[in-house]
Amino acid sequence: MKIRDVMVRDVIAIEPSASLAEAAQLMRQANVGILPVVEEGQVCGVITDRDLVVRALAVGADLTSTPVGECATGDPVVAHPDWGLDQAMDTMARAQIGRLPVIDDDNVLAGIVTLGSLALRSRKDKETLAAAKEVSRRSVKGSASTVATSASRRDGGRAKKRAS
Repeated sequence: MKIRDVMVRDVIAIEPSASLAEAAQLMRQANVGILPVVEEGQVCGVITDRDLVVRALAVGADLTSTPVGECATGDPVVAHPDWGLDQAMDTMARAQIGRLPVIDDDNVLAGIVTLGSLALRSRKDKETLAAAKEVSRRSVKGSASTVATSASRRDGGRAKKRAS
């Protein structure tokens, strides 16, 4: 089975000059967490829901005037339609990402493939689970200390004392 067999073909993209507010609205309307950034027909990056939070909201960016290009990830990790599912899962695991734009040989957007779509269609449960674990490592690395710090701030340090 190839990526072309499992990718979503009807993908909404956004231009780098669009505002972050427009990106958030498109994500909400389409119920997606990633938008490929396309300029002059070429994929030049991606903007994710996480990018909006970490690179924009967290630093007080004006969502209506800040262009997508300022917060997008340039030079994105991509897949190709003729790849096998294993190659896409390996790529996701190495890059610790769960979504890949699929591009053709001319760097034109052909679709998107997600770890979820691979998991649903792959007959290799162990490999899919291993890829999911690798993708999840990035989000786990700093979250334990952040949660403890946040809990400590919210309850005046009582959470830390209870944990001891």
